[in-house]
Amino acid sequence: MTQVTIQIPDKDTDLVLQLLEKLNVTIVASEEKSENVPNQLTAQVIEDARKRKGLDEPIKDVKSFMSSL
Repeated sequence: MTQVTIQIPDKDTDLVLQLLEKLNVTIVASEEKSENVPNQLTAQVIEDARKRKGLDEPIKDVKSFMSSL
């Protein structure tokens, strides 16, 4: 059996659910929402930025921050 997670525009939900029902697809509602979890490198960069590690001055905008790297 294959498990698939799909995102459906709200306006099309009823139509898609009717189609899946006709195809005898089992629908299991998930109450958990997936969270965007950064990879290890991104998490480390975020933590370093919070500790101001490696920063000469406060971050004013993304462009100046990226050029300072």
